[in-house]
This record gives sequence, structure tokens and C-alpha cells, in this order.
Amino acid sequence: MYLHFLLLLGSGVSSYFLTLKETPHLQNKNTSSVIDEILCLLEAEKDPIDVNISRPLHIKNRSCAHENTKNFIKELEKMSKWKCMKLVEKDMKNLQKNCSFLNKTSPNNCRCSEMENTTSSGFKKYLEEFLKWVNEEEDCSNIVSSESGLYLDGKCSCSDSWKYRKGLL
Repeated sequence: MYLHFLLLLGSGVSSYFLTLKETPHLQNKNTSSVIDEILCLLEAEKDPIDVNISRPLHIKNRSCAHENTKNFIKELEKMSKWKCMKLVEKDMKNLQKNCSFLNKTSPNNCRCSEMENTTSSGFKKYLEEFLKWVNEEEDCSNIVSSESGLYLDGKCSCSDSWKYRKGLL
């Protein structure tokens, strides 16, 4: 009987009785913050993006954060035929929905709607800068990507080695 109990404990059945907080080593290691996931996906998209793209000018202005997020998403919608960028768009919508200061409507500030044309690499650079600022300005790092690591073709995957290389883990 005692041996049977030890076998059950060794097989992981014991985790059924423990809370998630008590068993972090048993939880899915593939989850990452949505911001980390977006940064990885931006780097993973290697195909040339041949659409006219604009970017917000005032990306580090807190009163423009909501408008900037909307503008980035609007531009990402133009890139939906590129797989990684489609995933970035989905993650940006998740971030906007769940990060409190990104889903609050900005005051009517005409500077917030100012945009300029840019290249795809310029767009990625400014979106990355915006996301890093968001992460520093208001901690939205607890928002996780629901599909982290689930990209079957490997084109848009984010390996743990990428996260370590970037200092995100």
C-alpha cells in the first residue's frame, strides 16, 4: 500500500492537491508575457513587407498611449498576410484589452494622431520601442500570450534561447 502511494506521488498525481502557486515547476514553461512574445514575433518576421506603413510620432507620451496602440493595430491590419505580423496584431489587441492604461481613451490631443510614413523595419523598431516603454511605464508583463510556442511551422516561434539571449527570462 505504501509503495502504491509513493508511485502515485512520483507520477505527478500529488500536484492535483497543490495550488498552482505551490507548483511553479509543474506549470507550462511555454507561457511568456505578451510583450516578450510580440518582440520575438517582430524579429521572427523575415519576409519583406511591401505595404505603405505609418507609425505614430509620439510613442512615449502617456496621454497618447491608447491612440498609439490603436494606430499600431490599424497598421498591423494592413500586414495580415504575413503570418508573424498577423500574430503580432492579435497579441497587440490582447495587450490593449488587458493593459489598463492602453485601453483608456486618450484626451483629445491632436498630437496623438500625428503619423509619418516609414519602412517595415522602421515600423518594427518603433513598435518595439513603444512596447518596451509600455513595459517600463506600467507593468503589463503579467499579461501572457495565450498561444505562446504553438506555431507549428516554426517560422514564428519564440524559443527559450531567444528569451535568454534578449535577457527576458
